[in-house]
Amino acid sequence: MPILPTSDRRARLIAAAFLVLAPLAYGALGVSLDMDANWDLRNYHWYNAYAFLTGRLGTDLVPAQMPSFYNPILDLPFYWLATAFPAPVAGFVWSAVQGLNLPLLFGLAMASLRVGTEMQRTLLAVALAAMGGLGGGTLGLLGTTFQDNVVSLGVLGAALVVVSGLPRLLDGPAGRAFARVAAGGVLAGAAMGAKNPTVIFAIGLCLAFLVLPARPWRRLWLAFFFGIGVLAGLAATGGFWMVHLWQSYGNPIFPHMNHVFKSPLAAISDYRNYSFLPADPVERVFFPFYFLRDPIKVGEVAWFDLRVPLLFALVPLAGVAALVRRPAQAVAVPGAARYLLTALAVTYALWVYMFCVYRYLVPVEMVAPLAVVLAVGVLPMPVKARMGAAAALLVLVQATMQPADWGRVNWSRQWVQADVPRIEDPDHTMLLMGGYWAISHVLPLFPPQMPVVRIQSNFLQPDSVGNGMRAVLERRVAEHRGAFLMLSTIPDTPGAAKAAALMGLTLDPQGCRPVPNNLGETLNLCPVHR
Repeated sequence: MPILPTSDRRARLIAAAFLVLAPLAYGALGVSLDMDANWDLRNYHWYNAYAFLTGRLGTDLVPAQMPSFYNPILDLPFYWLATAFPAPVAGFVWSAVQGLNLPLLFGLAMASLRVGTEMQRTLLAVALAAMGGLGGGTLGLLGTTFQDNVVSLGVLGAALVVVSGLPRLLDGPAGRAFARVAAGGVLAGAAMGAKNPTVIFAIGLCLAFLVLPARPWRRLWLAFFFGIGVLAGLAATGGFWMVHLWQSYGNPIFPHMNHVFKSPLAAISDYRNYSFLPADPVERVFFPFYFLRDPIKVGEVAWFDLRVPLLFALVPLAGVAALVRRPAQAVAVPGAARYLLTALAVTYALWVYMFCVYRYLVPVEMVAPLAVVLAVGVLPMPVKARMGAAAALLVLVQATMQPADWGRVNWSRQWVQADVPRIEDPDHTMLLMGGYWAISHVLPLFPPQMPVVRIQSNFLQPDSVGNGMRAVLERRVAEHRGAFLMLSTIPDTPGAAKAAALMGLTLDPQGCRPVPNNLGETLNLCPVHR
């Protein structure tokens, strides 16, 4: 199905204007929300890109805590932007990049829907795409570095490649069909390689081929070639990092799943975050209604959005309705609703089993307005009643939405600024890091010749048992012949002193100097003696 109007010139102009202006408007909206200062940016998004670009991967020891081992590929473009241009300019460009989700959502709606005239369908697609960018999680992520609304470009792009190829994928030439779905798989796999939790979308989009209205073998081959594309995309964006982790630590996804790979440089653990998982089977089954009432169950901050709970109710209802009785007038291209709704359902099921972090589900939130129309569209009602019901639900959703806020500050000229005190002999000084707070964003502003060793983190502590990295840490500190400085937050300084004491070091609180910075609390830089 075409993703642009073909016969109505005015509709085509509206579509073209939306495709061009929507990302720019999203960029301006991002700037209006102030500058991102989220915890993850301060903990690893900024530092990891810096370390990769400056060759510090083997020099510094886990300064960004466990995320020190995450693939930096998504952080590189933002770091380059934010160091090359003033922060507001970088923020506009980065938000506009995230705004590219809107043209993809528009294309997905145009390729899926066949209700009304071409003009009506174009206006509906514009509205659904705009709503897709204004969800509680999506709007909260605008202009930030969490990257969930960047990997979404691969997810939505893969879905668009598939849906816009219907119905030729179902009964057209096999070679072209398989090549097309493989290309879609590459996009999904690239997103997965860049950020591993995106695996749930790659699996959902792959398994959804099995429900398409096509011959059984055709479905299987479509899923197979999509999967081949996923592997190719994964290798393209994640392969280099998996090789690095394997060669350096003996685990290609270090430290995760170390109970399988058994690297001696980490504990024998899966390193899975269980803090957001449902407390019991009942909560797991009805989880959307639990986190609707208490959003902290699936994230770090408050927000409100009805999209996912609404789909949780509508998609099963639509599935039953489609089995019992199909409406006389369809609102979607054959196979489109079945494919997209199945992909969303599988993705959600994997998410509620594996992660339960709402940010990872944001691409579902983006597609939700279209999915609501598709789900209501198969209910046994007149087409006007179906469209009216979908419109009423979407108005309710948007009217009640409250965006998340992971931390923003007023715009400054540079994204990261800090007043680092003068260091007497940086050539012979090691910078230690203590505490558990996110402070690695200031490291690029310290003299680059200073090695950095974090002796206390959510991955490694001086008294860790069963973590082989402890010996590496102790050896690095013991072999240093020179001065030490300890960097921590002011509240974390007493804990950092205790961590230093476990390594035979003494922190001198009288010599501490403040390190003000623009993204968070003032830090403490204290001398440490052997």
